[in-house]
Amino acid sequence: MRTGAFCSLLTVPFVLLSMNAFAQSGDYTVLKQGQSVSLDAMLTDLAKANVVFVGEEHDHKQGHQLELTILQGLYAKNTKEAFGLEMFERDVQPVVDEFLSDFISESSFLAASRPWPNYKTDYAPLMNFCKEKHIPVVASNAPRRYVSIVSRKGPDALQALPKASKANLAALPYSLEIPDGYNKQLDGVFEGPHGGANQMPGMPTIDNMKKSQMLWDVTMADSIARFVRKSHRPLVHINGAMHSDSGFGAADRLHRQSPGLKIMRVTIRPSATYPTPPSDLAADIADFVIVTPTQKGS
Repeated sequence: MRTGAFCSLLTVPFVLLSMNAFAQSGDYTVLKQGQSVSLDAMLTDLAKANVVFVGEEHDHKQGHQLELTILQGLYAKNTKEAFGLEMFERDVQPVVDEFLSDFISESSFLAASRPWPNYKTDYAPLMNFCKEKHIPVVASNAPRRYVSIVSRKGPDALQALPKASKANLAALPYSLEIPDGYNKQLDGVFEGPHGGANQMPGMPTIDNMKKSQMLWDVTMADSIARFVRKSHRPLVHINGAMHSDSGFGAADRLHRQSPGLKIMRVTIRPSATYPTPPSDLAADIADFVIVTPTQKGS
């Protein structure tokens, strides 16, 4: 056994202690098919999956803490667990790898990786845990500059990209077929706050904005599938809830691309009526729903 692997095994009890310490300090309820279950029961089930999608609300502070708890718990059950994030785009994978291998400093990493504004408070603890435990991290998302092309010009415009640029995306052309339920959700998103503006000349159309969302989904799914197929490791992936809730988005794309994978879904939701979950949650929204009090922001 390699020394690094031996050290990782020795740290597992400490990971469990850390996980349990948070579990006891925060208010949350884990639901499976509407019934309350323990955190460990959820982790035991999730550990059987090839891919676990964890859907978040990006400004949900306790949600980010629970993500770390889930990652720690799955690592404690299987030290081969890998990690992936929507929050890093596929073309910065070499920078992510350099940071995790301690080739570059954190400041160099942040300068080159285009982190989200809340990286240091919300995602750095996850990345630092991965660095400490030598957990591979997949930068899964489509680069925003290509998503912008689709929103302005449609997906056919991607075909003119250089071959090296296309390597940062799922295979082109990508399917524009999506479940009816997801299509209706996207209508609600893009026809709501954007409805008037995106009908102006030169502005993205609602149809193209929906197709740009599909590019995010299909590229995340492709990034996950490539990694799991090559590494034979299980992976937990953090993303906005819309990308995996009800099996839509990236979860749907991954299932269609790799139907042999066992995929499970978690969604983390704050509730103004805690411990009662929000009333708008569909019965099939996820395999597990983690409900917390409403405590967004810092």
